Amino acid sequence: MQKKIFLLCICLLSIGLCACQRDISEKSSETAEQGDSWKAAYQKLLLDEDVKRMSLLYLDEDTMPELLVLQSGEYRLYMFDDSQIAEIDMPDAEIRAKAYAPKHVLEDFSGDLAFYWFEYVPYQGLIRVHGSENGERCDHYLSYENGSLTLELEAKFTDYIWHTYSTQEEIANEEFLSRLSDRGYDQLIPCGFLYDNIEDACENIGRVSDSREVLDDFINGKIDALYQVQKARDIPEEGFAMRSYIDLYMDFIMGDGMGRMQYVDFDNDGDDELVMRDYMGNSIFLDVIGNTVYNVMEAYGTANQSYTAEMDGKRVVVSADVSHVGRKYYFIKQYDACGCLVDFYRLSASYDGKSHYSAEDEFKYREQPVTMEEFEEIRDRIQDIPTVFN
Repeated sequence: MQKKIFLLCICLLSIGLCACQRDISEKSSETAEQGDSWKAAYQKLLLDEDVKRMSLLYLDEDTMPELLVLQSGEYRLYMFDDSQIAEIDMPDAEIRAKAYAPKHVLEDFSGDLAFYWFEYVPYQGLIRVHGSENGERCDHYLSYENGSLTLELEAKFTDYIWHTYSTQEEIANEEFLSRLSDRGYDQLIPCGFLYDNIEDACENIGRVSDSREVLDDFINGKIDALYQVQKARDIPEEGFAMRSYIDLYMDFIMGDGMGRMQYVDFDNDGDDELVMRDYMGNSIFLDVIGNTVYNVMEAYGTANQSYTAEMDGKRVVVSADVSHVGRKYYFIKQYDACGCLVDFYRLSASYDGKSHYSAEDEFKYREQPVTMEEFEEIRDRIQDIPTVFN
């Protein structure tokens, strides 16, 4: 009798396990079908819209990736939900997610366009997009939730002043940076890889590169660097002007063998970037996005001697004009991991007709008057980073 009961229990357990296995199999099948469904839907959209470059990324914590496409010089976002695709609209018709926008005058005096990779914080629903108004760059910080985007912060350049805003009011830039950090926008990364088909995009979701390896490939002549953007294209590389390491090296040092290279983290991302400098102090700052080396900024002449320093706990790029009579100017620029200028300000002393300043002269910090003592205190907070050249 006990044997029969034991055998019956075994049979019932086996039936239960089989049923459980069928449930697991059915769920796996449903997941696979759902995966094929969203992939097929995205693929159809790409074909219908004739999209040339796209990527898949996780904006939020769900298991379904969002689709990012580059079209007509702007980024567009789509989500898949309930067996259909929906476009994720900007919170305001005036906000544009441009891939091409002007650099700030402090970075580039030529007026060339910059290419901006799409910038987001994975799984956190935080996004930054770029636009322009009357030729001036503007950045919008957006929050994504349940298929909708909300504007949280923005920054607009006007001449040498960067105006920063919450959704309600203009705020000081120091407060703006603090809010970026509090909300998590200081963790923005670029989507550095764009693909021409859905399969490659699926295979490479979340792909990251080895920055030092990419820089080594550039120095060893295996790849060229993005020097400037000539035209806005849906296949970005078709509008890129590329330069080899040896071309840049020869341009900077004029063939006299006195050029120098420095590996240094100038954008606070924890990875070293590359700075090329000649014996006159001319310099070019190069970073890596994906598998692309690109020109972040360059500086020429004795009125624009640029170097990396630390100030108030952050790495900054300082462009100094301190060798001319009658003035001492410091332009301080802070970059982020996407190679974007997130803060800049001028510290200056003006004393025309004199060899040195005194308390009666004009001093400014962030375009506001300060005393000579305040000027010197702020100047002394700019701490040089020991320079190691290769």
